[in-house]
Amino acid sequence: MRTIIFFKGIYDTLDLFTEELGNAFALLGFASFVYDANRREQSKEELLALLEQGSAYAGGREGQEQRFACVTFNNMGYNLNIAPEKGVSDGESRNVWEYYGIPYINILMDHPFHYDRPLKKAPSTAIVLCTDRNHVKYIRRFYKNIRRTDFLAHAGVELGKKHKPLAERGIDVLYAGALPIYTVSEMIPDLTSIEEVDAEAMAGEVLAELVRHPDKTTEQAIEEYVRAVSREEMTEERLANLILKMRFLDSYATSFFREQAVRILVESGIRVTAFGTGWDQCEWSSHPNLDYRGKVLAPEILPLMNDSKIVLNTMTWFKAGAHDRVFNGMLAGAAVVTDDSSYMRQEFTDGKELVMFSRKELGSLPERVSELFGHMERTQELADCGYRAAGERHTWKNRAEYIAECFL
Repeated sequence: MRTIIFFKGIYDTLDLFTEELGNAFALLGFASFVYDANRREQSKEELLALLEQGSAYAGGREGQEQRFACVTFNNMGYNLNIAPEKGVSDGESRNVWEYYGIPYINILMDHPFHYDRPLKKAPSTAIVLCTDRNHVKYIRRFYKNIRRTDFLAHAGVELGKKHKPLAERGIDVLYAGALPIYTVSEMIPDLTSIEEVDAEAMAGEVLAELVRHPDKTTEQAIEEYVRAVSREEMTEERLANLILKMRFLDSYATSFFREQAVRILVESGIRVTAFGTGWDQCEWSSHPNLDYRGKVLAPEILPLMNDSKIVLNTMTWFKAGAHDRVFNGMLAGAAVVTDDSSYMRQEFTDGKELVMFSRKELGSLPERVSELFGHMERTQELADCGYRAAGERHTWKNRAEYIAECFL
């Protein structure tokens, strides 16, 4: 029986995903080992003992590829090392995944430019799965050391199988997510230290471009600006480094549209219940239609979705992917309203399984939401259709099946 190695104990959201994947792989007949970061030394000892035992059982380390695989999120455990063997002349430690020849399947829930160092230092056995197709292109372009990368969409978690009808739910519109503009400050470099361009001017121009053309990726807007103003050809390495330094603009653009989506509903007379940091810092935070309830852990959002008529989502500047809020909301039996992406348009039909709006037409959002409240029978049908679609195609069991079929 093959054993899947997981990591937990660092981020509550990733722990939730890991637990769901673990359960899904168990149903597929895989065993599991969980490395708990809260008991790091003990977990490492247990893991290495398991791998050594498996090595002996398989008749050598070459057999590890058939017995173990690591499935993790956001690079957790990528640099796990084993002490040098006795008699090894260089005396250097060895990466566990390389040493035992174990596939290291790394699922990135965010844009790759947030993980530059781990990706550059990724083990040679790494397989990187991205939740946006544009992220796959980005890795193939800028991280040549990654031998294999692919697309794996976000997935949803269902809490219980019995869901209240929409008419009996206590929350009208739920938004669960932070405003990153208030937490992104540590990501902003000293713009005056950037030599390639006038970074302060570029920041303003690129952000304005993303607001005007919200279907562009951040890296696309940055590259277009650089190519237009630079007097000399910029190498791929320098361009990648510049995108890395300016990646905070991605969070700024995300935050802008996220705030505008909630604000336009609130100011149109629609009550929105918001969770996550930053909503109490907006200039309009005192509006009576905004019910701000602070920050809660990821598992605590699920029962709130189960008590919501509408779950509102805005992407984390994904243009060819989705967000778990979409699938969590659908699996909670709520009517999901979300901005679109090429992936979402491929998977769903606007007005059938959910409601999709274009960021270019944000002004239509209050009318679309009001229409849902005005025709609750039709809205219930939409929510039911969305629930079935997510349950059939967008659970962590679906993702585990894909991983097992393609990479294990």
